[in-house]
Amino acid sequence: MKKFITLLMVLVMLVAIVGCSGPGTGTPEPTETPTEAPPAEAPGPEEEEPADDEPKKDITIVVIPQQLGNIVFLPAKEGMEDAGKDLGINVEWHAPVRADATLQVEIIEGLIERKVDGIAISCAHPDALKDTLARAIEAGIAVSTFDADSPDSGRIFYCGTENYEAGVLCGQHMVELFKDSTKDKIRVAQLEGIPGAFDITARMEGFADAIAGTNIEVVYTGPCDDDVDKAVVVVEDYTRANGDNIDAWFMAGGWPYVVGPDALPELRKWREADPENRKVVTMDVFPSSKAHFDLNLIDVAVGQSFYNMGYQSVENLYKHIIGEPIDGVEKEGFPGLFIATEGEVVTPENYKEMIPDE
Repeated sequence: MKKFITLLMVLVMLVAIVGCSGPGTGTPEPTETPTEAPPAEAPGPEEEEPADDEPKKDITIVVIPQQLGNIVFLPAKEGMEDAGKDLGINVEWHAPVRADATLQVEIIEGLIERKVDGIAISCAHPDALKDTLARAIEAGIAVSTFDADSPDSGRIFYCGTENYEAGVLCGQHMVELFKDSTKDKIRVAQLEGIPGAFDITARMEGFADAIAGTNIEVVYTGPCDDDVDKAVVVVEDYTRANGDNIDAWFMAGGWPYVVGPDALPELRKWREADPENRKVVTMDVFPSSKAHFDLNLIDVAVGQSFYNMGYQSVENLYKHIIGEPIDGVEKEGFPGLFIATEGEVVTPENYKEMIPDE
């Protein structure tokens, strides 16, 4: 009996202790410890985001120069490749074997079938390409031009030299070179590329306007179809046959200076026979131009930045594709936007600093 009473008293005391426990007293009830959410499953191969240094495989921009073998376009290819690396996108270089608008049309049609995202092209002829470029635009491809434009194609922008102004600059230098001449007429032979090409035509128009009203006159224009070998033949043949009847050469493109002076013996002979009264003004500056300056065979060369043409074409097509503003400006009477690239004037006084060694 005593054991029963003792056990009963112990139970009563335990109940009393539990009943008196409140917030802040006694041992708190255990709480549920939150567990970390399980890590998200790694995305499958189709969901993986590209690393920063990997190309974004869903964007492809293709650059089309006028001709595979034209050294003028090699810096543009370098600029295109650098832009592709910087932006992390696919870039491709598709060059026809010769400067021919029909070959460029074939390339564009293939790119339309592939549904690439962007095309930047130096047009062999503005009219021959405008309809094909318009079809590319209708297919949803972002289209721009560089170096040689096709303004009626509907392209978004042109990136390159202001060719008319470059021609004016060449003409102004020609006028300056002959300002002290006592001749009644200064006769200029002119080398052009593909007849009707927008860039070359604009340069020749600018040159013509700059010399208008002076005693300087263009007496011959020879096309070379943007072919270096043909340019050499045209210049050499005309100089050999008519050297005594011309006072200057204006090269609307620098094709003859892709090669060394030894490839132009007639032009060199003509120049060296009377260097004070026979002048040469040319567009374009190449590393190979330095050898011609070394021999005092060029008076003025107006350079273009083909590297910038390649880089800025890709950069701004990419901006357009992802919906960012383009760097170009609007110009009165100019369809689309204009993106101006850098240029330079090289003379016998500065050529050693301006032209890097090959």
